Amino acid sequence: MQWVPSHYQATHDMSALPFHYDELCQVVKVTPTISGNQMRLKLTNRFGRHVLLFDDVQVASTPHFTAAQQITSHYQPQIIIPEHSVIRTDPVTFPIKVGQPVYIKMIANHPQEYVDFASTYQTMLTNAALSRQSDFIPPLTERWRNRKGWFSLESLEVSSSINPVYVEITGDSLVESGMVVAELIRNFNQSNPNQLCWLQTGISGNQLCHDAPMEEPLYETFGRSLLKRLQKSTLRPNMTIAIIGTNDLILPFYSKTMAEQNVTPQEIISGYQELAAICRARQSKVLTTTIAPFRLFDLPDPLPAEQIITSQRRTINAWLRQRSWIVDGARQLRDAHDNLLTKYDFGDHLHWSPAGGQEIAKLLIPQVKNWLNEKKNSR
Repeated sequence: MQWVPSHYQATHDMSALPFHYDELCQVVKVTPTISGNQMRLKLTNRFGRHVLLFDDVQVASTPHFTAAQQITSHYQPQIIIPEHSVIRTDPVTFPIKVGQPVYIKMIANHPQEYVDFASTYQTMLTNAALSRQSDFIPPLTERWRNRKGWFSLESLEVSSSINPVYVEITGDSLVESGMVVAELIRNFNQSNPNQLCWLQTGISGNQLCHDAPMEEPLYETFGRSLLKRLQKSTLRPNMTIAIIGTNDLILPFYSKTMAEQNVTPQEIISGYQELAAICRARQSKVLTTTIAPFRLFDLPDPLPAEQIITSQRRTINAWLRQRSWIVDGARQLRDAHDNLLTKYDFGDHLHWSPAGGQEIAKLLIPQVKNWLNEKKNSR
């Protein structure tokens, strides 16, 4: 038996924009991909400057936490996570079944700063709610245009004899939003249950080639470049799906630092080549997509910048379409005028709606299934 992640979504560094709560009650819904009768949680304070203490952590099969089970650490109900660290809770006997949601409640009765953060917009498989009152269980809502965030919970692990295939899906907010991820997991939970562990590591604002600019707090949360993250990652997925590149084109028109770096289409193409090389070096099959059309926002006159970006995006996509490890998401989501189709638009002309995420997933699913069959036949 071994411990494997049945749900995994990496927490990321929000120390530039920390959250402060005098009290906290958070509820997180996750949907398992691997079954087991014993479970534990992976909790993080990787980026925190202070010890985190949760007074009560429970797991249940309903959001009302009837018949909930206590989660402990070192057999104590109070769970302490030292600064700059990760812990795993004590194992608990609790049935985890593929596709059946699990609910985790975490309570802190005292003021704390929280900086290890994860979020979603698509609520089909993952959802969360926060309350500033430790004695109030916040209800989960299904509105996909509202961000649902939580702190410190990175993974639900199960004890299993299964040796699953690990798939990392990474990139920017198009991954973190959950629109593509949810459809992929839903599909494979049905067609290939107990076979895949999905490692979600998308960061809103993330770039392929360059680290986050340090000129304002929001930008600082965008993280190190995807290339650096993969080079330093301790994850060893069998396949890496990357949805990335949009912010490399956008940020030079908002960030002085990025504008000075004068990123060119050729540099971004070289970034994709390095992405493929990194994945080959870690023996991970790579899969990515062309860059879908988008519009800019909050610029006095966005048209000149959009014309430049469209030209750059088309140059990059023309190169990408010649690679065997690409699906053509841009073509799938665009209209006759090379704009993002309204039904696939989140509403900001940049991100994707659930329907848009489903379309990208439809392109990825056959590629993943073919690869799984090849792996199976080569054994």
